[in-house]
Amino acid sequence: MNSVRSIFAGLAIASLSLLGPIGDAFAGDGSALESFKARHSAVIQLVKERAENDKLQVEVDNLLDYHALAETSLGGPRRFANRCEPRCEEFEALLTKLIRENYLRRIRTDKEYELTYEGEEKRPRHTRVTTTIKHQKNGKDEIVEVVYVMHQVGGAWKVEDIITEGVSLAKNYKYEFNKILKEKGIDELILRLENKLAELAKKD
Repeated sequence: MNSVRSIFAGLAIASLSLLGPIGDAFAGDGSALESFKARHSAVIQLVKERAENDKLQVEVDNLLDYHALAETSLGGPRRFANRCEPRCEEFEALLTKLIRENYLRRIRTDKEYELTYEGEEKRPRHTRVTTTIKHQKNGKDEIVEVVYVMHQVGGAWKVEDIITEGVSLAKNYKYEFNKILKEKGIDELILRLENKLAELAKKD
C-alpha cells in the first residue's frame, strides 16, 4: 500500500476509535452499520471539542477489540498461549498500547477526506462494514476502500480487524510477528514492541 493510501486508511481507522459512551445507539441489538454511523457523529463532535488525550484513549478502548487482534496476530486463540508464554499478558498490553497510540496520533493528522458508508455484509461470525475514503491526489480524486470487521462483545459492537484495499491489519501483524517468533522468540518480539513505543514517545 502506498504512503498516501496508508495515511488515509489510518485516519479512517482512527476515526472509529473516538467512540462515545455506549448507549442505545451503540448497543449490540442494533446493526453494525448503525453503530458505525453513530460513532462517526461522535467523532466529529469530539474532534471539534479538541478532547483531551485521556478521554480519547477511553473511547478507543471502548471500540477496538485488542484481545481479538492480539490472538489473531499470533495465529488465533488455539495458538496464542503457546506462542507468547510465559509473557502473554505483557505482549498483549504492549500491542494494545501501540495500537492505541498510533490511532490517537493519526486522528490528529491534518488531512481532508470524505468518508462514505457503503453498507454492511452479515456473515456467520462477524459483520463487515464497508466504507470508502475520497481524497485529492495531484488534483484528482482517489478512493480507498476500508472495511471494518465487527463482532459483538458484551452486547456492543467492536472492531476485530480493519481491511484496507484488501489488506488485513491483523494478518499483517501475524506475518510480521510470526517471522520474529520463528527466528528469535517472544522476548525479541516484546523488545521490538517496547522499542517502537519508545520511538513514538520521543516524537511527543
